[in-house]
Amino acid sequence: MIRSAIVTLAGLTLLSACQAAGTASAPAEAAPAATSTSDIEGVRGGETTLSVGQTLHIALPSNATTGYQWQISGVEGSVLTPAEPFGDEVVDPHAPGMVGVGGQTHWRLVASRPGSATLTFTYARSWERNTPPAETATYRIVVR
Repeated sequence: MIRSAIVTLAGLTLLSACQAAGTASAPAEAAPAATSTSDIEGVRGGETTLSVGQTLHIALPSNATTGYQWQISGVEGSVLTPAEPFGDEVVDPHAPGMVGVGGQTHWRLVASRPGSATLTFTYARSWERNTPPAETATYRIVVR
């Protein structure tokens, strides 16, 4: 009976040590984007309708290790006010030391007054001035 208790205790100690070691080498996890369950997801290439005070959330796939970054236009003088996060890239979960991992770039904008706006996002490299963007995303926003 004592031998059985010692074997059980040794097994639990070994299991606990394995779990601790596994935790230390577990894949790195990206911090979740600071979005709210009340955020309205933007419709890419379509129209998104918001009420004043609601928050628009847009997430676009990205990979900063390629040199490409998303830029936004259409916010200045708009019916939308930037909120946090605004242009923050969140990297996908990956193993420690892994390079070239993509993720998503997130924007939140608050509907501040009635009207409409067209947000245009371009995915380009800043040093390639005479090169068209690799990708463009357009969002038509109507605030009521």
